Amino acid sequence: MGSLDAPRPASADGLPHFHAGPPARRVPPAAPRGPSRHLRDRHPVRPWLLLGLLLVLLVVLAARHRDWFARLLPTPQLNHLLDQGDRALAQGHLAAARGFYLQAQTLSGENSRVVGGLQAVGQAELARARAALAARDAAAAGKALQQAQALLGGGLELQRLQAQLVRLRARGVEQADLLARAQQAFTAGHYVGDGGAVALYRQLLQQDPGSAVARHGLDQVGTALARQARASLADGDLAMAGRQIEQLARVLPTQADLPDLSAELASRQRAVQDADARLLAQAAKQMAQGHIATPGSRSALSLYRQVLAQDPGNAQAQAGLARVATALIVQAHAQTDAGDFAAAGTLLDQAAQLAPQSTELAFARARLARAQQRAAQPRIAPEQRRRAQQLAQEAAQAAARGDFLTPPGQSAFDLYRRALDLDGGNAAASAGLRQLPVLAARAARQALTAGRLQRAGRLVEACAQLDPGAGEAAALRRQLGAAWLQQADRDLAGGRHAAARAALAQAQRWAPDDPRVQALAQGLAGGG
Repeated sequence: MGSLDAPRPASADGLPHFHAGPPARRVPPAAPRGPSRHLRDRHPVRPWLLLGLLLVLLVVLAARHRDWFARLLPTPQLNHLLDQGDRALAQGHLAAARGFYLQAQTLSGENSRVVGGLQAVGQAELARARAALAARDAAAAGKALQQAQALLGGGLELQRLQAQLVRLRARGVEQADLLARAQQAFTAGHYVGDGGAVALYRQLLQQDPGSAVARHGLDQVGTALARQARASLADGDLAMAGRQIEQLARVLPTQADLPDLSAELASRQRAVQDADARLLAQAAKQMAQGHIATPGSRSALSLYRQVLAQDPGNAQAQAGLARVATALIVQAHAQTDAGDFAAAGTLLDQAAQLAPQSTELAFARARLARAQQRAAQPRIAPEQRRRAQQLAQEAAQAAARGDFLTPPGQSAFDLYRRALDLDGGNAAASAGLRQLPVLAARAARQALTAGRLQRAGRLVEACAQLDPGAGEAAALRRQLGAAWLQQADRDLAGGRHAAARAALAQAQRWAPDDPRVQALAQGLAGGG
């Protein structure tokens, strides 16, 4: 507003002068009329000409590149193909979906929806390949991976699945070889043991638990083993049938024919046991009447042999034969005392057929030899006496080692017998020979206490052969059978079924009449 001291123009009211009217209109200066304005005035339609030229150009391009322009514009046919591809993919029809997307690709080129659809089909093929590999279907997996390779072109997951397919095909070649060998073994009748059909089929099942071919092969083996057992039962060979049924229960415990076979075997065995009981009673009666080994089918010897022909492991019949051998030796002693050396020798030969390694038999032969020597009054050379004494010492050393009956020729029994053959009056040899059954029984009890059941079995056998008529061997057999039964129980409790069956077989051998052994045998045969 300026300084207050400055002079202001005078007005009637003494206030500063101002104008309250509308502002004056400013007239812009006239632009010079140059050449450009002159041209615009002469050509007012130039922009429309440019637009027309552009339209003509587009028409020409569209005529020459009709397909390319068609891809830029959505069409009802393209949308229909894409919808059908999506629907087929959702329903799992991968081949159809792939076909729809490829048709759409010919219409639209690298359309994002088409590309995404084809990628989705490729991933679905990978999923299908994974499922086929899990099911061990190499053919289906290979087909799916081939489609995925064509759609996806590559990728880590595709490579990983392709590597799995290579391993699966290699395993398939190995399984085919196992199957061929198993079928060859079955055709040759080689069912069990190393290289048998059962072992090969089970190896195949370990590699492919779902193999129906291997399971069918095991069923065929079970049927063949059951057929063999039935044939043995029909022939009356119960011992063979029992071994075959036990073998079937060991290798194929779930075989359908096993319970019926076990029941039939038990029935046949009871019938045989009843018949054996009658024969044993008749044999005991013949023994009491003195009909020990007289010619004919009704002597005690013939009756005991009939029982053993039907049941080789019958302990009562074996004990009966031992009693017959003892009775024959007693009769031989009587004939020796009577001077009938020929009759004594015949009786001892008969006893030798029943108990060839009996100490009583060896002593009886030595006594007969001494009697014959005294009758002939021969002289024994000093060298012969010294050799007999040396053999008696070697026999005592063999007995201390536990070599009672083995090895042949160097056992305590054989050495003592050779000593007595040289000098029937050798007191050391006579006493040592009589002591062998006692020493064998003592060693057997020590082996049982230590749990060495295999050695105990050999010693019990030696004790029974050295003194067939003694009751010590029978008691040891029962103790050994009970020890094997306890071993079978421990193996069964530990889940070692094969070991339990082996121990049970030993228990059946040593104590066949033990009801606990029979109960466990029936339970294992029935799959229990």
